[in-house]
Amino acid sequence: MFEVGAMKPISAVIEEAEVKKISDIFNKKPPGLAFNETDALIVRAKMEDGRRIGATFYFCMKPDGTFEEEPMGRDAVKFRRHRLASFLRYFNLTEDIAEFNIKDGAKELNGKIVQVIPDEDNLAIYVPGMIAYV
Repeated sequence: MFEVGAMKPISAVIEEAEVKKISDIFNKKPPGLAFNETDALIVRAKMEDGRRIGATFYFCMKPDGTFEEEPMGRDAVKFRRHRLASFLRYFNLTEDIAEFNIKDGAKELNGKIVQVIPDEDNLAIYVPGMIAYV
């Protein structure tokens, strides 16, 4: 188990994980997202103290439901894809990201336990190798 300063992680259960088109979420694409980031994995979890938390992972889904972990483009795009891949590997959903159908596999996240890291006034879902602030 890990700790951040004197704060201990809080467990949360994923209640809902779904893939949506960015155009279904926003009227206009948010600044900072690349043209090739067209989809989002939205994860919603309930912490053991009753509070709810969520995380959103942006990517570009291929027609077969998979996504490319090593995209062309800016470092920010690559970081977001690696963050998603790390999250999926952490939950043992796949070792081979290139073959993983995220559209069908997202529902496998439901019921999984995640760790929420309290950090001053923020909460973040733990993703190995990085922290996903929300």
